[in-house]
Order: sequence, then C-alpha cells, then structure tokens
Amino acid sequence: MLIASEKTFRKILASDLWNLDFEQVEITANSIISLPQIAGIEVKSDNNEKVVQAGTLLNHNNEALTFHSFALYSDFNNTSQIGDVKLFANEDFIINSIKPSIYLLIFNAALKTAAIFLLIFLIFRKLLTKPLSQLASSASLINPNELQKSLISVAKNPNDELGVLQSALNTMINKTAEAFDKLDKINKNLESIVDERTEELQQTVSQLNEQQDRLLCEIETRQKSEQALANSLQELKHAQSQLIESEKMASLGSLVAGVAHEINTPVGLSLTGISHFQSTVDEVAKLFEAGELEEDDFVRFIQESKALSCTIHNSLQRAANLVKSFKLVAVDQSAEEVRQFDIIQYLKDTMTSLNNKLKQSKVNFEIDCDSEVLIINNYPGSWAQVFTNLIQNTLIHAYDPDSTGQVVLKFYTEDEDLIFTFTDDGKGMTEESQKKIFDPFYTTNRANGGSGLGMNIIFNIITQKMSGKVTVQSELGKGTKFTIKVPIDIQSFKEGD
Repeated sequence: MLIASEKTFRKILASDLWNLDFEQVEITANSIISLPQIAGIEVKSDNNEKVVQAGTLLNHNNEALTFHSFALYSDFNNTSQIGDVKLFANEDFIINSIKPSIYLLIFNAALKTAAIFLLIFLIFRKLLTKPLSQLASSASLINPNELQKSLISVAKNPNDELGVLQSALNTMINKTAEAFDKLDKINKNLESIVDERTEELQQTVSQLNEQQDRLLCEIETRQKSEQALANSLQELKHAQSQLIESEKMASLGSLVAGVAHEINTPVGLSLTGISHFQSTVDEVAKLFEAGELEEDDFVRFIQESKALSCTIHNSLQRAANLVKSFKLVAVDQSAEEVRQFDIIQYLKDTMTSLNNKLKQSKVNFEIDCDSEVLIINNYPGSWAQVFTNLIQNTLIHAYDPDSTGQVVLKFYTEDEDLIFTFTDDGKGMTEESQKKIFDPFYTTNRANGGSGLGMNIIFNIITQKMSGKVTVQSELGKGTKFTIKVPIDIQSFKEGD
C-alpha cells in the first residue's frame, strides 16, 4: 500500500520541492494523509531540514508507526537527490486488511482437513473394519477337532496388516494341529513332555480366545453404529414425508388462489350485467308509468335484455364450472380414496383449475387419446397432484417466459395397464439432470421458486402408492418426455398381490 502511494505521488512531490513551492508540497502532503492507509507523512529537503510534517507519526504507545521512505530527485537529473519522504501507516489497518485472506486460508484448510478425514474413514472402513469382521467370523468357526480344515482365508494381500494377522492365526492353527499330532505320538509315560506341550497348547488357545474376544467386541461396536445409522435414516424418511405433505398443501393453496382469481372475472361481469339490466328496467318502467313508452323503446329493451341475460348466464356458467372443477380436484386431493372416474375429463377439470397459470403462458397443451372416455379405478386426488406438478414443472423449467411451445398429454392402454406420456418441446435436460430428476430437493431453478420436491412427489405417488413406474427421456434443445405406467384397476391389482 505504501509503495503504491510512493508511485502515485513521488513525481508530484519532487516537482513541487524542486520549484521550492512549499505551500503546494503541504497541500499534496495533506492529500496523501487523507488516504485510509496513510497515517502520517514527513518531507525533508536534501540538507535534512523538515519541509512538511503532517498526520500521525506515533501510535498510542508513543512508538513510531510502520513507515516507508523514498528519495526525491530533480526532474532534470535522476541522480541528484533533492529530499526524501517518509510515509507512516498504522499496523492495525494493515492487519485488518489481510484478515479476510487469513480467514479464507483457515476455511480452505478446514475444508481440506474434513475431506482427508472422510477419505481416511472410507479407506479404514474398506481396508480394516469389514475384513476384521470377516476375520472374526472365520475365527469363530474354528473347529479344534479339525484344525487343518479351519484355516482362515480372508485377506487378499498377504503383505498388509490383515494378511500378517491372518498368517499368524493360521500359523498358530497349524502349530496347534502339529502339537496335537505330536501329543498323540509321544509316549504317555513321558509326562514332562506331555506337560510342556499341553502348556504350549493352552497358551495358543488363550491367545486365540483373546483375539476372538477383541474381534467380537469390534463387531458389536459396528452393529451399534449400523443401528444408529438405521435410526437416523428412519428419521430422515419421516422428515421427508412431512416436507412432501407440506409441498402438497402448498400446491393446493396455490390452486385455491388461482381459482379465486379466475372466478373473480365472470362474477364481476355478472354483477356489471345485472346492474345495467336493473337500470334498463327502471328506465322502461318510468316511460311506461308516464305513458311515454314507444314501440322502439320496448323493442330496444327486449334486445338489450336478451343480450344481458345471455352474458350473465355465460358468466355464471363459467364460474359454476370453475367451482365444480376446483371442488372435485380439492376434495379428491384431501380424501385420497380409490374410486372409478374418467381420467380424460379429470385432466380437463384439473387444467381448468390451473387456468390462471395456463392463460399467462404461450405454451399450448394438447390432450391425445383414442377414446373420449377412459374409465380407471385409481386415486383421483393423486392423479391431480401428478398432473399439477408436471404442468407447473414444465412451465417453470422447460420454457423461458413469453416463449411458445407445444405439450402433448397422451393416454392409451396396454393389457391391464394405463400408459400416460407427457411430452414437451422445451429446453430438454442434461444426462446429469435426468439421473437426479427424481431425487428430493434437486432443482435447476431454485431462484424462480423451484423446491426440488415436485418430481420426487410424482415418483413416490407412482411407484409406492399406485404400484407403477415412471421414466424420463430428454435431450438438450429437443424437449423432454415422461412416461407413466400404472394398473388400470389399482384395487384389484393390490388385492391380487
């Protein structure tokens, strides 16, 4: 910092000092100490006389601050020194300026330490814990009556620690077997030899028992760890279920808001029409009571009445259809009961409930089916959830705002199964996204409201609740296709299992 200040002001100070413009030297010195990294400045002439001294030259302990000095030369001859400058800086300011770099180094070191710890843990588990468990299992199967057939063969590398331990155990087993053979051959009258061999055998067995006890202890510790991991996994699954339920209720809340907004338009038109109709009736009534009602006025009244009644009827019919669709979808999502329904009409009712979002998009949704009616026995509420999540996922991820597109929703049957494909011509997905699309909390558009649970909910509904399958095919720039296959009669399918 002080060297940078030297490069900036060196020529200016040299020029002012050379011209003996001490006032300008003082102005420049004051400008320099206004910089945050400069605490004070001292300018001397070539005869060591002070020209300017400004700012702080001592700290609170009356000790000199950190400084940087440099010489001033004339403009005409760089070898002729005309004075020198000392720039003073506060050590606290310098330390504070490098603190972020120190914190970053500490963070990187901690991150690398954690990575190394994880790597060592995985290597330790692979190279020691699992082989030790196998070694303990083999050791527990040692048959004292058939020692030669009880040799342990677990270690893959005879030169590592596990291989050395295995070799030692096998050596002891072989020695024990040899001891038994020798005992059988030794004369029973040689009691001293028998006692000696018996003592060696007991020591060997004792060592084997001690090693076996240690291995069993390690196995017990491992089993407790696995049980703790299983409990943690169960808790995570419970938390995931709660999050999925929350996401489901949030989707239903969004549906309520959209339907309420859609109903507002036809109801408003109906109120406007009935108000105008009442005004027209009052006007005709006044003309009639005054005896001034002419045939043209009455004909115009009839025509306006027909137009208004038609407008009011259409608006109220539209509102009634919206309420009917919303009620059907909302009740089914809450009830979660199996019943027979027309899935084609149910998809239309669901899209009607989502009309507030669909009309804001330029994407066209087309329903394709060989028959106009397709009756299935399944969970209508779950299908509403699947339709809603697929449509919302496509509008958020497959297309940019204001871009056009074509989405085809196709139904057909295959033996006892219903096949439903959802195909768009949007952006498509990478191979990595296709592998993770059904993982919980995975999303490529979290900034625009993606929660990462929509496709995971679809996967759980199809595979667990409906006993079906869901797959995805996609290519960047060429769109995405979801294929769902479920039993047509889910109740009969589950009873058959």
